[in-house]
Amino acid sequence: MAPQDRQSQIVSELLHFEDPQERLAYLLDRTRRVPPLPPAERLPDCLVQGCLTRVWLRPHFANGRCSYEVDSESAMVRALALLLAQVYSDSTPLEIVSFHSNLLSEARLTHSITPTRLHGLAQLQKNIRSFARSLLPEAAPPASHGPL
Repeated sequence: MAPQDRQSQIVSELLHFEDPQERLAYLLDRTRRVPPLPPAERLPDCLVQGCLTRVWLRPHFANGRCSYEVDSESAMVRALALLLAQVYSDSTPLEIVSFHSNLLSEARLTHSITPTRLHGLAQLQKNIRSFARSLLPEAAPPASHGPL
């Protein structure tokens, strides 16, 4: 499934909740089922720069596809980061650099999230896409920058 298809599926799931606070509560509940990164994998070189709360990103590449593990000290940031990682995971590097997620705006969550968290999530998305871009040959298409 392509990132845009995963995003559409997630947005559809989230929009079942009319109230944005209910959407966020659902995300927090959903996140509790995902084990955190072990302390040994919370390495300084995995920290996403530009995040107020510490966020760790562990990118992986196998069988032509990227996957991403994320964690954070903040439960809400962790929930949002996991959602973003889900959009991009199990995609080829070209699919990732060709798609810029606007998941939070499509799920009508941007007004419920502080500007500093939005900035941190934008940095996370930038790192996700940079990892994928690093796996492409030099003639890869340039990354587009758009709203989260």
